[in-house]
Amino acid sequence: MTARVVGLWCFPVKSAGGQSLPALDVEVAGVVGDRAWAVHDAADKLASGKHTRRFRRMDPVFTLVASLCGDETVLVLPDGTELVAGDPATDESLSRHFGEPVSLQREGDIPHQDAAPISLVGTATLAELGRHEGDGSPVDPRHVRANLVVETEQPYAEESWVGREVTIGGVRLRITEPTERCRMVGIAQVDLSARPGMLRAVADHHDLVAGVYAEVVTPGRVALGDEVVRA
Repeated sequence: MTARVVGLWCFPVKSAGGQSLPALDVEVAGVVGDRAWAVHDAADKLASGKHTRRFRRMDPVFTLVASLCGDETVLVLPDGTELVAGDPATDESLSRHFGEPVSLQREGDIPHQDAAPISLVGTATLAELGRHEGDGSPVDPRHVRANLVVETEQPYAEESWVGREVTIGGVRLRITEPTERCRMVGIAQVDLSARPGMLRAVADHHDLVAGVYAEVVTPGRVALGDEVVRA
């Protein structure tokens, strides 16, 4: 197996847009700063692209972009207004944007991630999905909210790593399971057009899964260009 990291993403606010970075620090709980915050409605459900016991579909969240700026998390509204997580005025501005009372809350005892601390996808998988939908262009990794994008030659190659451990840079991961996809894969986001047929393409051609989840065995740092070494 030969694969190298070609993309690294952190999403400081769950379901909002994130930032591409040259390196990520990884703890047992996941990428430092990733999904550290989430927008909550009045019933304490998290803004997401789907309805579940914990999450609520709230599409205004997809018009926001979050980034880490030193020790602060900054959220940018569509008009360019910058909001700082933890600032008392932020909730008021977000409530106007969402059209209902909401609050930006830091992660507590229950992780904001859906199923695992880390998500990973191969470039061949993104290209394969794109061939089955729309104009045929590869799917942008932001549509699948992947933390790590690795260069691969075969579609879904990363699924063969499930149950194994891999070392990437200074980080050791255990690949736990394929990632089941939801409508998030086709939603329009900041700088990304909608791909309305993507979820159907994933379902029809690969049983609704694309990419994999991983747990952190050894924390450390991963950078662009790091090789994926299978144990």
